[in-house]
Amino acid sequence: MFDVALGAWPGQPGGLCIFAPTCGTALALEHNGDLFSCDHFVEPDYLLGNIQQDHMLDLVASDQQRQFGQDKLDSLPRYCRECEVRFACHGGCPKNRFSHTPDGEPGLNYLCAGYKAFFNHVDRPMKIMANLLRQRRAPAEIMSLMAAEDEKRLQQAFAKANRNDPCPCGSGKKFKQCHGWSK
Repeated sequence: MFDVALGAWPGQPGGLCIFAPTCGTALALEHNGDLFSCDHFVEPDYLLGNIQQDHMLDLVASDQQRQFGQDKLDSLPRYCRECEVRFACHGGCPKNRFSHTPDGEPGLNYLCAGYKAFFNHVDRPMKIMANLLRQRRAPAEIMSLMAAEDEKRLQQAFAKANRNDPCPCGSGKKFKQCHGWSK
């Protein structure tokens, strides 16, 4: 049964519904009492009923709502099912699944490339933070660790830069007119 306090089905973590494995926790209640499966699908096909006529918990726990939630998982294209970041995005919100996979299969989230870039980018820092937590250390230590790595990487890039190369700091200036002025 749907856990109203948690805002999730059993076994489904709370949090952003777009990244949950299944849907169904972002219902929409209209001023007249109509309850819809999702705030992105306030359409006749997704009307669960009216809370003035039926108990809201019955509508939320209905087979129609359970199927709506399961459809998110069941409609994933193969490309998504095999993706290395699926554990984090689960295909995103179904309202955004109007693109095609590289193989031409419909149902790809149009934000897929961004999700992949983001979740791959944060993978290593998140693992470091998890390790810090396991060591009973503050996960905020990641900031100084990453800053030290960035500084080391920048110093190495400065050492390799020639006077007329673009400055490794990303300013757009030539190295000799930026960080290489004293070299």
